[in-house]
Amino acid sequence: MSARPSNLLIALLALPLPAALAAQTGQFLVRLGRDTLAVERYTRTADRLEGEQVVRSPRTVHRLYTATFGPGGVVERFELITHNVSGGPGPLERRATASFSGDTAVMTVPRGESTATMRVKTGPGALPYVGQAYALVEEVTRRARVAGTDRYTATMLPLGTDEPWNVEVNRLGTDSLTIQIGPIGPLRMRVDERGTLLGISGSGSTMQVTVERVQGAGLDFDALGKSFAPRSLGTLSPPDSVRASVAGATVAVRYSRPSMRGRVVFGNVVPWNQVWRTGANEATVLETSADLTVAGTAVPAGKYSLWTIPSPTGWKLIVNKNTGQWGTDYDARYDLARLDMRVETLRQPVEQFTIAIEPKGKSGVLKLEWEKTRASIPFSAK
Repeated sequence: MSARPSNLLIALLALPLPAALAAQTGQFLVRLGRDTLAVERYTRTADRLEGEQVVRSPRTVHRLYTATFGPGGVVERFELITHNVSGGPGPLERRATASFSGDTAVMTVPRGESTATMRVKTGPGALPYVGQAYALVEEVTRRARVAGTDRYTATMLPLGTDEPWNVEVNRLGTDSLTIQIGPIGPLRMRVDERGTLLGISGSGSTMQVTVERVQGAGLDFDALGKSFAPRSLGTLSPPDSVRASVAGATVAVRYSRPSMRGRVVFGNVVPWNQVWRTGANEATVLETSADLTVAGTAVPAGKYSLWTIPSPTGWKLIVNKNTGQWGTDYDARYDLARLDMRVETLRQPVEQFTIAIEPKGKSGVLKLEWEKTRASIPFSAK
């Protein structure tokens, strides 16, 4: 059974937070492996959610956000102020707003040195979405708890986009849920009886963060902002490419490069026996100017997406005829071939995922290396 927020249901949402009681407060620590990616704190009253974040990627920013709730518990207005504290180029302050009425949101967002106004159909009861802002995600888990169903659906609107995201929450146990937020997830969540968010694990999902609710002493956001400002994490999985000439054929691969960051990769960050995008972000692309033979299979000149299926007993390379898609949009109907790869254990770990093309006369080897694993496959130009 599923449910979207009705007026009656949303009206119930204010019950755990009556105006006469003390406001609910919370703090979240967001990590990607050993790196702290973001910190957040918030205060929630019956008609208002106020919070702030320090986020370190791609460069450090300090955010202040405010959501105002109407009599029925729906968001009526949302404001986000972003301060550039990294010293990098760009304005020192950017402001975005969203007003929600009925099934429509009207946003005013920065566009270069000016602003743009956007009107988006969202459906009733939509919530704003801001990256790494988990107090907003908690609003969904609270609604899911009130609904009392095994499956709950909602809508979140990323600020500055015209594509609302479908959100699906599924109950796993008395204190655990999974959530899929548009392309993000599935994330495993721990919650209490009111839907208060206690923790998140994104291991094996499209967002590999862990989120911990911090108890006790408050986070010093001024100090954290100053500490993190010169230590931005940059792009978490930066794009890269490799190109080589093999027997007159130009062979190139474009991909993104995630890092270990102290994590166990294979069997954890990258689950065993599942199709992997072989990198991060967009699907990895192979382009060849001439026909190739890859592990005995003909691969005509052109562009292909590359995928892999890692397993403890061996790897498979998938050559797929679709290109240009996001790295979660794999479609087996367009497979050209599935090929066995050679797997070796490396003596020293490779921190950042690396693809290499090694020419060997009229042939070559495609190599994938990460953690202590190397997977490779031979090819030749026709």
